[in-house]
Amino acid sequence: MIRIILVDDHTIVREALRTMLEQDKGIEVVAAVGDGETALRMAEELGPDVVVMDVGLPGQSGIETTRRLLAKCPQIKVLALSSYLDRRIVQQMLDVGASGYIAKSAASAELKQGICNVLAGRSYLCSEVAALVADGLRDHRSAGGQPAPNALSRREVQVATLLAEGKSAPQIAADLHIAPSTVDVHRRNLMRKLDLHNVVELTRYAVRTGLVPP
Repeated sequence: MIRIILVDDHTIVREALRTMLEQDKGIEVVAAVGDGETALRMAEELGPDVVVMDVGLPGQSGIETTRRLLAKCPQIKVLALSSYLDRRIVQQMLDVGASGYIAKSAASAELKQGICNVLAGRSYLCSEVAALVADGLRDHRSAGGQPAPNALSRREVQVATLLAEGKSAPQIAADLHIAPSTVDVHRRNLMRKLDLHNVVELTRYAVRTGLVPP
């Protein structure tokens, strides 16, 4: 049973998310709260597997709540759920330790998938947020001696985007109609070009891409 805490300051949204998630017999929403302080207290008391965290909370933001939560309970996975589609905000959530970010407009289609991915130790970005990542990888010109993302081939950008979404090599292979071994080659090449070591680093790098104009 996957145990979830929902954090959102809108009661209607919390209840809608609870109803949707609990249609799955393998998911239990153990608490649904509307502010950061209550979320911290309930997470410590209940020890959920995943906290679905709104970014725009009253008082203490979802970003600060996530930072404090993971400092106390690093074993809990945090999945951001927000109406904000801004690379700066996505970056801040990932930088404080969130394992993924889903736009509220995509919640009905992607929330359960995101929960399963972060529980499996993978990062997860919904398709709308992943599009921001792809745009950044294409458009940014790095300064300060860092590798330029435009050094990546078109296929490497596609693989990087899908990895940032939390997809596995077989899933990426199916999406791109290539062999899983070819996906592994592209992954090794892009990691080498960007001097990164794992998918979490890749996701954070991808989100940061394009934030600051050259």
